[in-house]
Amino acid sequence: MRISLRIKLTLIALLLPLIPLFGLRFGDMIQEDLLESRRETMLFSARAVASTLSSRSDLLDREQFLSLNPSSDIYMYPLRTPIRINGKNNDWKKQPGVAKVFGKEHLVYSKNDSNSNLHFSHRLGLRNDHLYAMFEVFDENVVYQRTNSPYLNRSDHLKISLEDHKAQVRHYIVTTDSPGWVNGFLMPLNQADPFAEAVEPRIQGVWRETEKGYNIELRIPMSLIGHRLAFSIADVISAEKPEIEAIVSTIDSQHNDSLGKAIIPSGEIERILMRLDRPDSRVLVVDQSRKVRASYGQLSDPFAEELEDTAILSKISAITYQLLAPLYQLFLKPFSDKALPAQPTTLDIEGIEQALTGKSTVTSYKPGNEQTEIMAAIVPLRRENQIIGAVVVEQTTNSILALQNKLIEESITLTVLTFSFVGLGMLLFSIRISSRIRDLRNQAAKAISDDGTVHTTIKRSRVNDEIGDLNRTLSMMLRQLKEQNEYREKMADNLEHEMRTPLAAASASLQNLAKELDSPDERITNYLKWTISDINRMGQLLTAIRDATNLQAALEQDFKEEFDLDKALSIWIEHGWQPAFPQVEFIYDLQVKNEYKIFGDPSRIRQMLDKIIENGVSYHKEGTPIRLNLNIENNKIKLTIVNEGPTLEPGQEKQIFNSMVSVRKSKGDKPHLGLGLFIARSITQHHGGEISAKNLTGKENGVAFILLLPIYTK
Repeated sequence: MRISLRIKLTLIALLLPLIPLFGLRFGDMIQEDLLESRRETMLFSARAVASTLSSRSDLLDREQFLSLNPSSDIYMYPLRTPIRINGKNNDWKKQPGVAKVFGKEHLVYSKNDSNSNLHFSHRLGLRNDHLYAMFEVFDENVVYQRTNSPYLNRSDHLKISLEDHKAQVRHYIVTTDSPGWVNGFLMPLNQADPFAEAVEPRIQGVWRETEKGYNIELRIPMSLIGHRLAFSIADVISAEKPEIEAIVSTIDSQHNDSLGKAIIPSGEIERILMRLDRPDSRVLVVDQSRKVRASYGQLSDPFAEELEDTAILSKISAITYQLLAPLYQLFLKPFSDKALPAQPTTLDIEGIEQALTGKSTVTSYKPGNEQTEIMAAIVPLRRENQIIGAVVVEQTTNSILALQNKLIEESITLTVLTFSFVGLGMLLFSIRISSRIRDLRNQAAKAISDDGTVHTTIKRSRVNDEIGDLNRTLSMMLRQLKEQNEYREKMADNLEHEMRTPLAAASASLQNLAKELDSPDERITNYLKWTISDINRMGQLLTAIRDATNLQAALEQDFKEEFDLDKALSIWIEHGWQPAFPQVEFIYDLQVKNEYKIFGDPSRIRQMLDKIIENGVSYHKEGTPIRLNLNIENNKIKLTIVNEGPTLEPGQEKQIFNSMVSVRKSKGDKPHLGLGLFIARSITQHHGGEISAKNLTGKENGVAFILLLPIYTK
């Protein structure tokens, strides 16, 4: 029974990919189903929370979800760790949120449109019924209060404007005559009055001077702060000229008479979220400024931890796992089992913008540089028909990824075991196949020379498969090709011999006829001339065919000798090519005086150069010379013959040296069979040299023929 090579390879190859393909596909199907189920569940939960909150319009009004101004509203979030009041920002690096910067775009006062570089950043946080605040002020010249001066607005200072729980607006100024402990000063309602009404000891903190300005770190009891709050930094020009140059404030510069809202997380909304608790989920309520107003729950994934104990890897040896661990990492989808990120203060993820326009969506994101992927279901939060925020329900995808990874690990483990048994057999089989193909390639490469001559045939194979069939087909083709070449060579020789005699007789008869005619008509004379000319052209064609056909045999009988190519070129140009082509100028350039000795048959070298010169003259541009350049390059004699005129098309540089190939349109009426350059290449190779052609570059158009011949050394 004959089994083809294709069937053999297919049967063996199908054994390996089946196991991992099934495993990976099964894992993908499970992941897709679990993710889709989780999306629907989370959307349902988010809609339930949004519906519950939407029914509490009074609560949403109290929590100031309407008419928000992101540029002036102040959000205060609980601090994670205690704050030490020392004027340094070390304790703030671990706190939620980021510093907000206020600069020229928040300028509410500028004396004479000054170009002050005053700007500051601040962070706020709540802890134990106190507001902690950190201000980093960038001021080129810090001006302190004069000692015992009652004027509080004639030095750099921080102004705190707030609305207390009785809806009364209060203003406090924090300034000092030197770095150190500071308190707030209650100012009159008339802000033009520079004198303090009283010291407010409950506003306390530290003023610390820095390289770029100064820091103010404060602690303010929440009992002083109602629903509105603003901070302003005033910059005084100098102690000698104590005038305020600029004021940068958190108040909206377009409405600098209106304080921003003081917003803290809603405890009442968080209690509602607690009653709607979703296990292993985190629920966030976001306002139109994308600030988190309430949250409940934690992101955890106990199912992912359970998988670690029930996985197949716990049943195989530790050594096997260590060996396969690097391979697992190529296919597993990474996720982090570290502590998940804490609750954000601002939620700016894909889907929030859609929710604020009324569209529910489910998205996934990775917080920061973490590998943990969080899936978030986001639905709009409405008050009556107005969208005032969004409800976000979040869960991690760790458990789904963990299950998929375990399936992938099991598939890889089984695949590796299969490879261990089948891989060796495939390797041996492939070595056998590649050896046969390589042997066939080598035989085919040696059978035909560069000029197309068939030297040998391919040894026939007895193996009954596709490679064996290919071997036998190529062997038969080469044998037939060799026979055809031999027949063609003999036919050309016989044809030349058989046709030359009648052509000579016809030419002689026509010439005799022309002599015997007494004053023939001009028309008859022209007919006789044209006929004799065509017979001569046929004779030249037969001579060219004979020369090309018998060239290889003639080359083997040549007598080689040592001669100087430089001297030979000078003689051939003066006594051969220049008289033969008087209308063409020949320029011979010898760059370096040297002995250009070669070993060969001078007549054959002359024949080879005749073909190149004739080709150059045939295609050269009228009025341009044929240039010859002789030098030595890489221990070889290099002869370059250049003619200006038409160029070669891409890919024709090698094609023109083949037999019966003519790619450019020549001039004149001389018969042109495309054998000249073929003969030139054959003679060059017979003398151990190389010949090539390339187009000229630069302003000139034309072709350069380059011959490389070995230097003769005794």
